[in-house]
Amino acid sequence: MNKKEKLNKQLSLMIQKAHRSLEGGKVLLREEDCGAVSSKSYYAVFHMLQAVLLTKELSFSKHLAVINAFSNQFIKTGIFPREFSKEIKRLKKNREVGDYEYLRVIQKEEAEEDLKSAEKIVDAIEAYIENFVKENQS
Repeated sequence: MNKKEKLNKQLSLMIQKAHRSLEGGKVLLREEDCGAVSSKSYYAVFHMLQAVLLTKELSFSKHLAVINAFSNQFIKTGIFPREFSKEIKRLKKNREVGDYEYLRVIQKEEAEEDLKSAEKIVDAIEAYIENFVKENQS
């Protein structure tokens, strides 16, 4: 398997992982486990951010580094809308509340908004990656 094939395979696996997180979030929403919905929503987006950064041969292990690199490479350059930056920050904050907080809880409306935002961001990044893969096959 050559370098392009390995990259395409890795991108495909990361997209699948993001979709599994979204599906898990939908199941958790039906169970009204709202903090977990926010967490799954954030991780769906985080996996996609990592994937799209690979199209620029960039990889980071820290969450903040991934988010900052995505902002620099894709938001500030106009590839994705500025609103994504705000939504990603909200998703990160809500994930932290859902995963670590005891006094504050994520309300159902917030969880629904997080899932909706995550789906929008995942879909947009997936379309970008699909176009990248098509262009790089030659």
